[in-house]
Amino acid sequence: TILNQQHPTWSADKISEIVLYTIIASVIGGKVFLYLADLPRYMANPADMFKDFGSGFVFYGSFLFALPTLLWCFKKHNFPTLKMFDIVAIGCTMVHGMGKIGCFMAGCCHGKVCSPNLGITYNNINCSAIPLNMPLYPTQLYDATIIFSIMIVLILILPKKKFDGQLLLIYIILYAIGRFFTEFLRGDSDRGTVFNGMLSHSQFVAICLFVLGIGFYFFLNRKRNFKTNEK
Repeated sequence: TILNQQHPTWSADKISEIVLYTIIASVIGGKVFLYLADLPRYMANPADMFKDFGSGFVFYGSFLFALPTLLWCFKKHNFPTLKMFDIVAIGCTMVHGMGKIGCFMAGCCHGKVCSPNLGITYNNINCSAIPLNMPLYPTQLYDATIIFSIMIVLILILPKKKFDGQLLLIYIILYAIGRFFTEFLRGDSDRGTVFNGMLSHSQFVAICLFVLGIGFYFFLNRKRNFKTNEK
């Protein structure tokens, strides 16, 4: 229904094509960033790339590969790009939040060892959490809470948004802030770091996206105000 309102000529085939391309781009991007987090090991042992292919994804890698893919698809089908990105932002929060719940169930993306009153203990040897039988911060649930909260914000703003693209930028900005801080509690050591360990890869990407998001937000808002004043 929302898509019909945004673009009357959309079809199920077009949407299916966009979804397919986006999934492919997300898988590739998530894996690329996963390998970049431990590049020296994979360069020394390329076979490990195939062995670890099923070991998970890096969200920001998937996100950064999916954005240009969606842009290309929207341009190809003459969809209103920024309006469609706003709809995608809401859908992405749903998928993203559920993905974090999946991470919690699998034990990946876990937190550091903490007080028993604050942590979750994993004891299944098949899960990804390290160490087992020790309370770990449930950082996956922290992220999921942030993401679902953002989803609620986007849904509330949708009927009264000020400019097209606003919802996507709010999602990028708010999640970047949340992710930056939850990263301090993360306990999985294979995420990769920059600046001699001062920041994780995800924190660095979050800072970059936050700055870009703020910049584009003010640019698009100012552009809207300029058009309004012209009228």
